[in-house]
Amino acid sequence: MLEALPLASLAMLCSASLHAFMGLLTKQAGDRLVFRATMMSIGAVYVLPILLSNPVPEWSVWRFLLLGAALHWAFQMAMIRAFEHGDMGLVYPIMRGGAPLLAGLVAFLVLGEVLSIWEVAGLVVASLAVLGFGWPEKGGRPKVQAIGFAFLAAGMTALYSVNDASGARAASSPFVYLAWFAVVTAVPILLTALIRRGRDLPGLMRQEFKSGAIASLFGLGSYGFALFAYANAAVGPMSALRETSVVIGAILAAVVLKEGFGKRRIALSVVLVGGLIAMRLAAA
Repeated sequence: MLEALPLASLAMLCSASLHAFMGLLTKQAGDRLVFRATMMSIGAVYVLPILLSNPVPEWSVWRFLLLGAALHWAFQMAMIRAFEHGDMGLVYPIMRGGAPLLAGLVAFLVLGEVLSIWEVAGLVVASLAVLGFGWPEKGGRPKVQAIGFAFLAAGMTALYSVNDASGARAASSPFVYLAWFAVVTAVPILLTALIRRGRDLPGLMRQEFKSGAIASLFGLGSYGFALFAYANAAVGPMSALRETSVVIGAILAAVVLKEGFGKRRIALSVVLVGGLIAMRLAAA
């Protein structure tokens, strides 16, 4: 495992980068609901070879798939609304960093878990960074709706991550689980888009096809690199490395989207990642 550590670390950095670029494409989409429906539908097609070459999972796996579909649909809706109400440089770091932060807060405040001094320090630093994202700019107001939807998306991420980890362990292979997950989670978002866009949906999906196909590859690649890293190195440090997507997302928002206050948010992203890494490594 030690020999594989550098390769696993590189894989996780690739995973974080691909996830950030996928977030960028979602933010840039003209119709984000249609974009996500297109992206996930194309992803379901990409995984067909895995589905056709493996047996259908048993109920012990399907219960996680169905629950994951519901949680992921809620995440998609919250993420779309967050992007509609706020800049990527504001909501993406909260969505990505909020999941482990919320887990740490719940464990500390609700479950009464005893944390080490480094875990507490990381929790405090990460919390202050998130508060910094929500702090209003000069002459501005705090974007309560954007931050609220970003935290809701973070909460759904924490829930479906635990659910999917359990499902992947119950399946014959984590890649088989993720292949079925790609199909099962595409159905609710596609039905939602059909209900809301009606007869216009096919034409709208054609408009989003090119970027959706690219984003779908980013999403599957991000999952694949993460699985490789988790299989070849300790989960704690690898999870910490994946939080670098927060910084990458903030940089993309500043450089590509030309969002204001980019330097401030990039600095806050670095602080947030530092706190999350301290929590992860101390827990590991």
